[in-house]
Amino acid sequence: MEEKINRLKEKLQYIDTRELLGMIGTKFITFSNTIQDIAEQSDIFNKTNLMSPQKQYIYLAGLLMSAADNSNDTTNYSEDFLVELEKLIQDITFEYIENFMKIDKYINLKDNENIKRNLVSMEAFTSYFDTGILRYPEQTITLIRKLYSPFDKELNEINGLSTEDYIAFYQLIEDVYSDAMGASKQAVTGLQKFLNSLNPHAKDIEKEFERLMEYAQGESRDEFQEAIEGLNTIRATRVYEVFGNEKGTTLLDIFGLYRKQREFSFYNEKNPFAESPLCWIGGGESLFIIHPHFLLNAIFEYITKILENPSNKFAEKYKKKKAEIVEGMFLNCMKDIFGDKAKYHTCVCEERGTKEHDILIEFDKYILIAEVKASKVREPLFNPEKAYIRVKDHFNSDTGIGGAYKQAILLKKFIENGNTVELYENKTEKFLIQEIRSKTIIPIVLTLNQFGGLAVNTSLLLEREDNQPYPWVCNWHDFENIIEIFKYLKKSCCDLVEYIVWRIETHSNILSSDELDVLDGYLLDKKVKDEARKKNVFFAPNGPSLIDKIYYEKNGIPYHHPGIRETPRKSNKVGRNDKCPCGSGLKFKKCCIDKGIYD
Repeated sequence: MEEKINRLKEKLQYIDTRELLGMIGTKFITFSNTIQDIAEQSDIFNKTNLMSPQKQYIYLAGLLMSAADNSNDTTNYSEDFLVELEKLIQDITFEYIENFMKIDKYINLKDNENIKRNLVSMEAFTSYFDTGILRYPEQTITLIRKLYSPFDKELNEINGLSTEDYIAFYQLIEDVYSDAMGASKQAVTGLQKFLNSLNPHAKDIEKEFERLMEYAQGESRDEFQEAIEGLNTIRATRVYEVFGNEKGTTLLDIFGLYRKQREFSFYNEKNPFAESPLCWIGGGESLFIIHPHFLLNAIFEYITKILENPSNKFAEKYKKKKAEIVEGMFLNCMKDIFGDKAKYHTCVCEERGTKEHDILIEFDKYILIAEVKASKVREPLFNPEKAYIRVKDHFNSDTGIGGAYKQAILLKKFIENGNTVELYENKTEKFLIQEIRSKTIIPIVLTLNQFGGLAVNTSLLLEREDNQPYPWVCNWHDFENIIEIFKYLKKSCCDLVEYIVWRIETHSNILSSDELDVLDGYLLDKKVKDEARKKNVFFAPNGPSLIDKIYYEKNGIPYHHPGIRETPRKSNKVGRNDKCPCGSGLKFKKCCIDKGIYD
């Protein structure tokens, strides 16, 4: 592996920074003229053969920015050149995966135990190091505001920046990036329009040639060149103009990355590009933006790291406040889908003042016991044996999924002791649950963070009694998205509970890294419900998704999903002189009109 990495780093020394970052950046842009194109182009797997494109491109960018710059202006790069680099990245990634596939040659049960150990270790490793954060920018911004704004005073004392400063910085980068994309689109459209105006059958060839030279040397050429040069870049002076010298310098020091020789080599090391995804180019005057979303993720991780630092005097206060906020977020999600059809109880105790359970919901013939965990995912190790011990210990700890499940089952058993049970809400307020024997009790574990396939199918690690059900495990971002999906499809809270019951019944047969992929299959494939009761079913993370369709349409962009029969939807018609919904800044009539996207 080291030999492959060193060979790749050697190649990267002779590659121009902007050239390679630009090649990577194009993979994250959606070029489209039709509804079908948007669905296909928005899925990065359609643009590359990489197994985990986002993380692998981040790794490639990190290696580039950690390699000496021995490039020159005479080198010409082709598409095949990037394909060659991608192959090297893929080979390195596969070598990591193969490490977990090496099973010791024991026999019978011992062999099965080693296979299980390696599968768990591989799932934890790939989920942590090889899967991008699965949430939309709006969700990340909401999360920053909910979790971190209560600690603005403490953040200001550390470096003079508040949560709104960080968000405003991201929005500046997003605006500059979007404006540049719009300007380049306008420039290309203008060039195309001019070229189409040339008459290939003209009798007066000299006149047409004069027109061409006039265009090539005039304002249009300058506009075209300026637009192309401005692609994916922001000048440092723009940041200082918006934030002032002190805040601007702080932001660029944190999130700006100079290219220089660094020790970074391995996929599972701290990646300098992931932490600082704005890359200095042009002698330190401008920064290259592969995609603004990388910056937003870096901002989230940076603030999280500051606030969770145990040496901070406010660390315990933050930890407690964070838990309260996350419980409130999930409770609001529950109320959003169940409305006034359910009864909600929080901080529930079996006896007055005893250890509390987070959320209990009475709905129809169901009792939902939801335990909420805000702990972060613990970093797994590369060694399968050691990784398994670490992952298993964290999973079953008080702060893990298994610990939350045990809490839910304790309350479930207590409730099942009679047909009527007395409980306490907010530790001291008595309430009764009645007709228990006619109801189904559902254990649910809700997590702030994403735990990958080990959350989708807990059977590899969960310590469960044979007569007890599996839990349904869901993270906050997926839960929000699931509610969006059910609303979009005009389904009710009864449908959601039906889905959760099905998930619990078929839990050990479901194989996937993402709950939303399972939900898509459940809702769109009529065979899945029965198949999952009889055998293992794998839900692959490829192709158009329901939540992507909803997200694009909420932003005014039609999106084709092959599993949904399209029905006419009421939409606001875009006027010819309105700004184009694509965000180019141009009027609709001069941009996307007649392309079948917004009309």
